[in-house]
Amino acid sequence: MNQFRKFGLPLLAIVLGVVALIVGIRQNSTKHLYDSTVKATIVDIEESWETDPDPDVDTERLVKTAYIDYAVNGTKYEHVLCPVQDDNAKVGDTVEILYQSSNPEKISAPNISTTAVVFIIVGAVVAVGGLLGLVFVFIKRR
Repeated sequence: MNQFRKFGLPLLAIVLGVVALIVGIRQNSTKHLYDSTVKATIVDIEESWETDPDPDVDTERLVKTAYIDYAVNGTKYEHVLCPVQDDNAKVGDTVEILYQSSNPEKISAPNISTTAVVFIIVGAVVAVGGLLGLVFVFIKRR
């Protein structure tokens, strides 16, 4: 178990950091495809209680998932998972979403650039932290 902490955790950090970097870079490179906006109406909010995945923490939290309806060029898209999740949202509220004019089924939150940058920064920090942790383990072994 101790060996896993020494090598596994830094390697896990590197892998997760690289995955976050890839997600952020991919989002950033496709943001230009989301070239149109539309107002969508929240039509359903599902609520579920989720237990914290950490077995040492005995807490539950209420998770709300909103679904929207929107229309583009006369075509209705109904009960679609909303890319903008807000715990204060209510059925009947409207939200602005981005969509691809060439494929209106593809939607995103309006802050796609901000989200991409956050993924890139967090991914870089986590990957570098894992790399430094691995270097520290090898230096300490000498």
